Amino acid sequence: MNISAIKTWWQGLNQREQKLVLTMGSAITIFLLYGLVWQPLNENLTSTEKKLASRQALLTWVADNTARYQSVKLSGGKKTSSGSLSSIINRTANQQQLTITRMQPQGDTLQVWLDSAAFTQLLFWLENLANNEGLRVQSIDITKGDKEGEVRVRRLQLARQ
Repeated sequence: MNISAIKTWWQGLNQREQKLVLTMGSAITIFLLYGLVWQPLNENLTSTEKKLASRQALLTWVADNTARYQSVKLSGGKKTSSGSLSSIINRTANQQQLTITRMQPQGDTLQVWLDSAAFTQLLFWLENLANNEGLRVQSIDITKGDKEGEVRVRRLQLARQ
């Protein structure tokens, strides 16, 4: 279709039809601008704001825990608890709301199994064992758990420092 054919077609319409075509053309143009430009930009902005808030929360958490780590490190950090390895492990696991499914002593070490544990709770527990109880992780075997954010500890070998 060339421009002269469009002009001929336009002039063939009565005034009422021309107004209707202009109104529909305007409505379609507004719809296309909204659907192809405004809405994607708005969704991208919302998504970016959520990512920013999430990363700011992570940065705050890292800064808080870095300060906590530094203060523990400066104050001497490593303390030793009295009592058997199994009693220390049971007490601290209960404090972190972790369920130990099996424990097996092996000389001066203790092997521990957990069927399901939140990854962050496991990390806090291990940090507590190292910094407050004087224990160290000799080896650990972790797999992904059934739910998101959970892990299964197949074998965790702990010993006194």
